[in-house]
Amino acid sequence: MQVRLLFLLLTAILAGCSASKDKVTLNISNPGATDRENEMVEVAWQDLQQHLSLTGNQTIVVTDSSGAQIPYQLVHNGSDSVETLIFPVTLPAGASGTYRIAAGEPGTFQPLVYGRLVPERKDDFTWENNRTAFRVYGPALKATGEISNGMDFWAKRTDSLIIDKWYENDLSGIASYHVDHGEGVDFYKVGRTLGLGMTAPVDHDTLCLGHNFVTAEILDNGPLRITFKLTYKPYMAGLHQITEIRIISLDAYSLFNKVTNIFETDTTLLTVATGIVMPEENPEANAASTTFGDNTGIIAYETPANEVNGTIYTAAIHPEGFGIIKVSNGHYLGLNSYLPGNKYSYYAGGGWSKAGFDSFDEWKSFVKEAKANIDLPLIVEIHK
Repeated sequence: MQVRLLFLLLTAILAGCSASKDKVTLNISNPGATDRENEMVEVAWQDLQQHLSLTGNQTIVVTDSSGAQIPYQLVHNGSDSVETLIFPVTLPAGASGTYRIAAGEPGTFQPLVYGRLVPERKDDFTWENNRTAFRVYGPALKATGEISNGMDFWAKRTDSLIIDKWYENDLSGIASYHVDHGEGVDFYKVGRTLGLGMTAPVDHDTLCLGHNFVTAEILDNGPLRITFKLTYKPYMAGLHQITEIRIISLDAYSLFNKVTNIFETDTTLLTVATGIVMPEENPEANAASTTFGDNTGIIAYETPANEVNGTIYTAAIHPEGFGIIKVSNGHYLGLNSYLPGNKYSYYAGGGWSKAGFDSFDEWKSFVKEAKANIDLPLIVEIHK
C-alpha cells in the first residue's frame, strides 16, 4: 500500500513538472488612465521558450481567462527564427487580465493585415489593416517622371481588406478608388512631399527629399502585423550624400504605423524632420486652427475639407519628443537632432471624418491618448 501511494505521489509530481513545461501564464496589466482595446502585446519568444518545452514543429494556442482562443502571430522580422509573439489585448484603465499559452492546435483566424508590391500599378507598395490603408511609390512610377518620397493615405470605412479589390476594379475600369463606393476612397494628395508623416534630413532649413524606393522586402505579413523594409537610392542633403532605409509596420486595429528610419552619411550629426504635407497656398495663415503641436512628441494636422469626401486628420507621434515644431517647406514639421546610423522610430497615421472622427478636436484627443498609451505600454509578467 505504501509503495502504491509513493508511486502515485511521484506520478503526480512528474505530471506537475511536465505541465509546467507545457503552458505559461501571462498576467497583463494596463498601467494607464485610458482603456486599451485590441492593443498588441509583444513577448520575447526566448522568454517563453524558457517555460515551454516545444518539440519540432509543435504549435501553440493562446487563451484568455475564459479559455477562449485568441489570434496570435509569431513575428520573425525577416529572420529565419521567431523573435516575438504578439496578440491583441483589451483591458480597462488600471485593470489586469490573465492569458495562457500552451502547446496545442490553434484555430483558424482571419488575417487582419495585408500588403504587397503592386507591379501592375507602377510598383506601388500598398498595405492595410482592418481600419486603414497606406501606400508608397516605387521605381516604375519614377521611370515615368513622377517622383514621390511621401506616404499616401487611403481613407477606409470598412473592416475588410480591400487593396486587391480596389486595384483590380480601378485598373479594369470597373470602379475608380478615387471615388467612394461605400468602402472608402483615395483622395489624399502627396506629390513631391513627405505626405503623411515620413522623415527626411534638413540642411540649412531646407527639407531634402529622396526619390521613390528602390527595393521593398516584406519581413512579416500577418495575420496581425505587416512589416516591410524599403531601400532608397543615395541622395544629397546639402554637401552630404545620404543613404536611407525605412522599416514600416502596421498592427491590426491600429491607425498608426510604426516607422523606423536609418540614415547613413559622412557627418556626425544630422537634423531630421518628420513632416505632414500642408496642401495650401499659404499654410502659415491657417496653422493656428489646423495644426496641433506638443514638443513631448505630437504633430497633428487637419487637411482642407473636401466637399464630397470629407476631411482627413493626420498625426505623427515621437515617443521621445520633438526639439522644434514649425510650419516650413510646405509641411508641418517636427525636428530633432539625429546621430547617423542609429534607428529613428516614431508613429504616423490618420483618421477620417467619415470613419469615426467628427472634428479636429476629437482627433487631437485621440492622438493624445495614443501618445499616452505609447508612453505607458501594457505590462507583461510571465508565470510558470
